[in-house]
Amino acid sequence: MSASIVNRYRYPFLFLTIIVFVAVWWVVAKIVNDPYALAGPVSTAKAYYQLFAQSSLRNLFITSIESTLLSIFLGFVLAVAIGIPVGIFMGRYLVVDYLVDPWINIWYSIPAIAFVPLVMNWAGLTSISALIVSFLIAVFSIIINVYTGVKNVSASLVEPAIAFGISKRALYTKVILPASTPNIMVGLRLGITRAIEGVIVAEMVFSVVGLGGMIFDTADKLEMSLTIALVIVISLISIALNYLMKYLDHKVVFWKESSALKRE
Repeated sequence: MSASIVNRYRYPFLFLTIIVFVAVWWVVAKIVNDPYALAGPVSTAKAYYQLFAQSSLRNLFITSIESTLLSIFLGFVLAVAIGIPVGIFMGRYLVVDYLVDPWINIWYSIPAIAFVPLVMNWAGLTSISALIVSFLIAVFSIIINVYTGVKNVSASLVEPAIAFGISKRALYTKVILPASTPNIMVGLRLGITRAIEGVIVAEMVFSVVGLGGMIFDTADKLEMSLTIALVIVISLISIALNYLMKYLDHKVVFWKESSALKRE
């Protein structure tokens, strides 16, 4: 199938896959026939009505979304503010690379859930803990990708600029950062995904105000339809943030699409 046909029918294909997914979900729920194990699409739709019809539940839902989004945003911004400079220094200076790289690899290999008890001892059972976990999970993805991008900047770009007497600041802003921008954007896209993961995991474990905490509470009460409804909300938030980062990627790295290999 040619790429032009796929692009033309992209959204109909997407709509069709959603219909197929809902149909399979409905069939599996009928086979399981246990609302405490797997709620079907109809009961999940009713859960959304319940979520907005009951004022107390609606207020909790809105507060939870605000808390989760704030933790994701602050954790991600902090990860960007620290991850990009660290990645640049690792990529440019060999001594920094040798000192920091082993620790980055060790921390990056640790599962998200392993950070939770450490952070719990540092910050207690608060929303601040979710922010810290979000930062710790996201920052290493950003560091590694920025480091890779800066390290692989071609010498044919850097050496002539130095030979012509470019200032150190201009070397970074005019040569190194533009050349490593594709890797930086990949790091940001991975970082936002990891930030979401960190916040939700922390909220579930700490059972604090947030979508993760609501999921834990509803699952604990065997309110499976509400649990699935909240999981879908988190999925939609994740998709929206990823599409936002993808849009920024296309705008910032505008030359990448024109030079990329055409897909079949």
